Amino acid sequence: LRLGREIFETRELLANLFNIKNPMNLIFTFNCTESLNIAIKGILEKGDHVITTSMEHNSVLRPIKAMERQGVEITIVKGDSAGRINPKDIEKSIKKNTKLIITTHISNLTGTIMPIEEIGKITKKKGIYFLVDAAQSAGVYPIDVEKMNIDMLAFPGHKGLLGPQGTGGLYIREGLDVRELSQGGTGS
Repeated sequence: LRLGREIFETRELLANLFNIKNPMNLIFTFNCTESLNIAIKGILEKGDHVITTSMEHNSVLRPIKAMERQGVEITIVKGDSAGRINPKDIEKSIKKNTKLIITTHISNLTGTIMPIEEIGKITKKKGIYFLVDAAQSAGVYPIDVEKMNIDMLAFPGHKGLLGPQGTGGLYIREGLDVRELSQGGTGS
């Protein structure tokens, strides 16, 4: 009973931190990599198009490359010499079958902060899902899923959130249907 209460309190704290309306739209994972895999593989299907950037961690690039072998089309938008991404380049890459745009919030290589609020406006206007990798920013840099139009937010627990190793989370916007990757057990 106590543990269940503490888990819910953690959900509420994270919901407040990221401006998530319903704490039950957060799931706990082992790390950010697992969260990204759930989001990517749970949304994309054969025939879909995904846009990402040259600034992504392998936790994004490897799962989308695996999805490419299953018939998902990929566009990788290049950053400039400082690793900056121009949102207009992302917008120009959108196709009729674009289902998901994925970007890191802050690059683990360069420290470049990506214009996720601008990208979020594009995704909302075009009706495309937006996944943000907050591995380097969660708990360090302000994230507002409503203001930034983030549909899914993947984050680790052990970095800026100062939690233990082996923890992470994934926010999934209300009404977004993410395919289950594993089944079994009890709980939420």
